[in-house]
Amino acid sequence: MKQQITEEDLSSDKLGILVSALCCLHCMALPGIMIFAPSLSRYFEHEVIHVITFLTVVPVGLYAFISKLKIHENKKPLYTGIFGIMMLASSMLLHEAMPAHTSELLEIVFSVIGGVSLIVAHITNIRLCRCKTCDH
Repeated sequence: MKQQITEEDLSSDKLGILVSALCCLHCMALPGIMIFAPSLSRYFEHEVIHVITFLTVVPVGLYAFISKLKIHENKKPLYTGIFGIMMLASSMLLHEAMPAHTSELLEIVFSVIGGVSLIVAHITNIRLCRCKTCDH
């Protein structure tokens, strides 16, 4: 007998998609904010925002990927999610380790790749769960 998945069971993936998408939007919008509203940029580029986002994305993602692994037994979302988390961590380390003019572009690229990877992992996780538990 197949286990039925409700939309409530997929809430961690939906939250992960939301937070990852906001992270990507933040990273892509920041250069424009810095150019067109420099007085606001200090609030948007503050390190606390990056730390809070990272500390939200990682546990939500790991919980979603590991808990759903029991249902669909496919490790692709977990591996894709870990890659995304590693890219986000790398972007944060680049910010600290390199000069600002060198690290800004790489930080944005790594953050967007990480965020998109996490979104893909969550969507894959949702699809695998729905497919594994439906009666087709």
